[in-house]
Amino acid sequence: MYPPSRASLRRRGPALRAHSGPLPRRPISPHIRRRKGRSRWLALGVGLASLIVFVALAAGGLAGVAGVTTVAVLSEGLPDPATFEDLSFDQPTIVYDRTGKVELGRFERVQRRVVTYDQLPHLVIDASTSAEDRTFWTNEGYDPAQIVSAVAENVSGSSDRGASTITQQLVRARLLPEDVLAGNQYIRKAKEVIQSARLTQEFPGEAGKERIITAYLNQIYYGHNAYGIAAAARVYFGVTDLSKLTIAQAALLAGLPKSPSAYDPYKFAKKDKKGDLVVDPTSPPIVRRNYVLDGLRGARWTHLTSAQIATAERQPVVLVGDQPLTYKAPHFMWQVRDQLIHILGSAEKVDTGGYRVITSLDMRGQALAEKYVAAAAIAPNLGSRARAKLLGSLHIRKQDRGWIARLAGKDVHNAALVAIDYTTGDVLAYVGSAGYYREKLASRKFNPKFDVLSSGYRQPGSAWKPVLYSTAFEQHALTPGSLLLDITTKFGINPVTGKAWAPHDADNLERGPVRVRQALQYSLNIPAIRALGRVGNKAVADQAKKLGISFQGGGKTYEQAGLAGAIGTVEVRPIDLASAFGTLANGGLRVPPRMVLEIDGPDGKPVWKAPEPASQAKQAISPQAAFLTDDILNGNTDPAQNPIWSDVLELKNGPKGQRRPTAVKTGTTNDTRDLATYGFTAANAKGTAPTVATGVWMGNSDHSQPHAPANEAVISLQGPAPLWHAFMRDYTKGKPIGSFEPPKGVVQATIDAFSGGRPTSSTRSTVREWFINGTQPGAKHEVDPPGLLYN
Repeated sequence: MYPPSRASLRRRGPALRAHSGPLPRRPISPHIRRRKGRSRWLALGVGLASLIVFVALAAGGLAGVAGVTTVAVLSEGLPDPATFEDLSFDQPTIVYDRTGKVELGRFERVQRRVVTYDQLPHLVIDASTSAEDRTFWTNEGYDPAQIVSAVAENVSGSSDRGASTITQQLVRARLLPEDVLAGNQYIRKAKEVIQSARLTQEFPGEAGKERIITAYLNQIYYGHNAYGIAAAARVYFGVTDLSKLTIAQAALLAGLPKSPSAYDPYKFAKKDKKGDLVVDPTSPPIVRRNYVLDGLRGARWTHLTSAQIATAERQPVVLVGDQPLTYKAPHFMWQVRDQLIHILGSAEKVDTGGYRVITSLDMRGQALAEKYVAAAAIAPNLGSRARAKLLGSLHIRKQDRGWIARLAGKDVHNAALVAIDYTTGDVLAYVGSAGYYREKLASRKFNPKFDVLSSGYRQPGSAWKPVLYSTAFEQHALTPGSLLLDITTKFGINPVTGKAWAPHDADNLERGPVRVRQALQYSLNIPAIRALGRVGNKAVADQAKKLGISFQGGGKTYEQAGLAGAIGTVEVRPIDLASAFGTLANGGLRVPPRMVLEIDGPDGKPVWKAPEPASQAKQAISPQAAFLTDDILNGNTDPAQNPIWSDVLELKNGPKGQRRPTAVKTGTTNDTRDLATYGFTAANAKGTAPTVATGVWMGNSDHSQPHAPANEAVISLQGPAPLWHAFMRDYTKGKPIGSFEPPKGVVQATIDAFSGGRPTSSTRSTVREWFINGTQPGAKHEVDPPGLLYN
């Protein structure tokens, strides 16, 4: 007899844990430890031996072998039932946002969620035992009467039923070798019975039964790719808390394991007038359900009256419907999967290991990013009514509808956005296309599944110039006060056209001598080409590598690009360039982008944690060179320095509406195939200001040139710039502001406004400018000598 108190028994050992690790093992008494070899099967008893002889003789292969000797023969090679303690289950890996509360999605080979015994309602247990094994709580792992009856019927050919108990079904699934499962069915049945008896003996009493039923309900297949009762409840009814199952629902689920395919309720379901998916009340799964309901009249805990059974039988079976696999932040999820495979070692571990993954994603930032990317790339390509409907559903404010409307007819169909905390490398928002699930809008120009940020290489255009100029500052080849000539010049022969290459500025103007500060702020092409001529392609390529930028085709690609590399003709990954901008914001300290913060095992214990950002940080460029670039780009959002760019890019969203110091650079390629904006906010000493670097790309998936009229072609200030601004405005609104503070090693000096050198007697006006100490005019390593206008 089993002890009557469940509570007292539970103290002997906990039930199956909700993870894929081993079962806790009960204490083993000395007399059980001594039970080895022949004594083990002899202890199974004469009754079982006789039963096994009957089953084995039915196979026709063991004639003349009798009694316990048969048990001994059949027991050879069977796994030790104690290995039940190590039983594990394939479980999905669940991915969450940075709070650990919002589920982004699951990577799974099968649908399963492991539950503990305490999470199994009595109703669910009773329904399962009523359907599959009504003597479960009292049998020794097998039911002799049922087995004898089944074998007799099978031999006579009148039936092919198996009469397997719950313990036998579990043994067959997890505790029999493959060669046994593939062999003679009667021999398999005999070994199955022996192993079930051994398992029950190894884990006796109520506590043992609780472990077995828990393992069974986590293991068994319910059809529709649902393994385990928890997955089945979700797949068929959308129920995630088993205590919420109705009597009729629990009975239907309990009836499915007998034949998951034949009883699949989805095969017999049709939508009613309300659109609900209702199962035919005369169908096999409903008949099976009603059989289970009848068995609940006198189950262990559940005692249904005839009236309750009749009510349950009348209850329509309404299915939740097949739920397509969807992810929040889908492009981000696929990047996370790649990283998990690298960390854990294989895709199999990711899909079956039952891990809990905490990522860097900020769902508030992700929602804003998806909102404005769709508004910028999807809405302008819809009809007026559909556009208004989409903008309304996205809650786009009136102040943003103007720039969105101006993109209509521009033939730009896709966009992407990434936001990174440049102090930690955390990827806060990641939108690889204008709509991963917008398949109905898919075309050559809009591929919703392709991830532009990490899988695509795009020309950055003038957004490349900060990398160029910061390299020149680092190499002491230029200063912000250096003079460059903005006059159209033939720089050589274009290898494609065979004609002289004489590039122009975007506005086709010529400004003559300009200082580097103005050349970068106003994104002048000709001075940038001259700057590259001074510093050299190899120096820029080497610096780009330190900043984490890779080129399509390898490092030599930039060197082979010649002077054209100055204006962003060499393709890079947008996420790399966004991270490089963040490095400039972080005082030249590069912290690689990261998406996975922590991986917990099925038992809830951490198995991997991302290294501390400080341990990953490397000085990619000097703080001094980084600051000079930051200070110049900050002028692009300051009306006093750059009224044209700042009209679109200025952020006035501090706690009291103050201007937020922000460094930004736009980029438009010559043929407008690629449009970009990259920029970052300034930090503060307290660490309370947002430290966000954001990159935006717009264009077409097939890299085709937009077919808008020449005089109406979109440029970066009209597309990605207002998109970047809208995201950053909302994401950083009301948060403390920072400033771009000069590091040690930079100084201010007064220079000749027209030559960039030290003022002389012929100087007509002066300006104050920042320099790396030692490179200012008059210093030992001055870059710009006095009196020299241009050479």
